[in-house]
Amino acid sequence: MRRFLLALVLLAAGPALLGAGSVSLPAGPAWLRAGTFLLGARTATAATCDVPADLLDSSALPRSVAAIRQGELRILVGGSATAEAGGSTQPYHARIAALLNERFPALRVVVEARGQRGATAPESLALILRELPALRPHLVIWQTGTVEAVRSLEVDELTHTLNDGITRIRAAGADVALMDQQFSRFLRANADIDRYRDAMRITAAAEGVSLLRRYDWMRHWAESDGPDMERAPRPDRYATLAQLQDCLARAIIAQLRAAARPR
Repeated sequence: MRRFLLALVLLAAGPALLGAGSVSLPAGPAWLRAGTFLLGARTATAATCDVPADLLDSSALPRSVAAIRQGELRILVGGSATAEAGGSTQPYHARIAALLNERFPALRVVVEARGQRGATAPESLALILRELPALRPHLVIWQTGTVEAVRSLEVDELTHTLNDGITRIRAAGADVALMDQQFSRFLRANADIDRYRDAMRITAAAEGVSLLRRYDWMRHWAESDGPDMERAPRPDRYATLAQLQDCLARAIIAQLRAAARPR
């Protein structure tokens, strides 16, 4: 039953929200200042992707901001779901690179993504740690927690893995941003999702790392005429998925802007 529930939740997200692959976009002269770069990364077409300021975590991302000042930002995304390459819909990690390069071609953006469908937090951490030496990312986005909730795994084990992973990723020289679970009415009705969301929120606060509140973002969009995969008519699901991927990328960039603001 748990495996069946997990499959339904992942399918409800479309082809998935994380793909294994890489995006490397070329750079021009490295003259951009981090504040100017990030505060301007917004376009008029992003209105449906807006999120309230109180859903953005302004925790500092010092290595990422310093890297932007130097003209190159390397991001590693690791998580439990996989998205197949191909088609016209870009996964959100590819949209991050595309949106940043479109607005600021002087910044070289390199995004790598590693995922495995159904991976637990320890398994996704292993994927991340394996890539750290070669990629040397400035920012690691760790997407996790959904599988634990679906399978009713021990919350304490999730917390332990998060603490251990944050320590090891930081030791490798990268900022850490935890991305929490995707919003799903079906998941909320069939799993005790809030226990796992709370664990991620408390761990992020205790460790002083950024929390990407994907659950709250997706719920906000679903409740304000934004992308809502669960209620999209079948003919519109592909377009809705594309919009959701775009909105996730824009929200992540908005959180980078918040982190770059002077303290």
